[in-house]
Amino acid sequence: MEKTDQIADWLTFDRQVLLAAIVRQLNLEDHLDHGSLWTDDLKTQSGIKHSFAIGSWLSDRIKIGDDVWRFLATHSNNIVREWAAIIVGLTDSIPFARKLAWMKTFADDEHPGLREIAWLALRADVIRDPLSAIRCLAPWTGSRNERLRRLAVEVTRPSGVGCSPIPILQDQPELGLPILEPLFADDSEYVQIAVGNWIVDASKSKPDWVQAITERWLSESASDNTQAILKQVLGAIE
Repeated sequence: MEKTDQIADWLTFDRQVLLAAIVRQLNLEDHLDHGSLWTDDLKTQSGIKHSFAIGSWLSDRIKIGDDVWRFLATHSNNIVREWAAIIVGLTDSIPFARKLAWMKTFADDEHPGLREIAWLALRADVIRDPLSAIRCLAPWTGSRNERLRRLAVEVTRPSGVGCSPIPILQDQPELGLPILEPLFADDSEYVQIAVGNWIVDASKSKPDWVQAITERWLSESASDNTQAILKQVLGAIE
């Protein structure tokens, strides 16, 4: 299946039906009354909103590492796995660095939709304490795994897509350089697109900074990789 087809199916899949089947499969009907989830307002929302509603509901009833969570986390259905990822993101009792450790498997999932959920589920932590999150994420920029490098960029984007902004990074995008500097000549197109999007976000509030940083990167690396990032940035802001 092509990636675009995977994303389309992921966005439109009926998560209400899937949740009911999982509850029955686990013989938890008496313990997990999921019917109260489906308010009229939620029924009109996107599949991603549905998954976060389900994940929030499950996080009040399931703990990371317990048998039910592990069942979800290793399920063959990617949407069921994303509920496990959301539970990680919504668990307030563990520090961000520990959440990253739990989230790695979801950030490296074969399904692109679940990889999106992985960073979205961590976004609230980054918004609450961006500088601490950047310190925790910086080592991921040195990973051999392009998907982990890409998450470190996406989750720290100043504006982002479908999520709340990070005001301090909009005002001071230079604080994101521990994430960006190791990657401005990255050889992965997946990472290049993420870095380009980060810089485009920054250009909306700090265009002078973007001009300065992109000029410096170009002077330090004239590689095709850097050129690809800068071409994306110029194409978006012209």
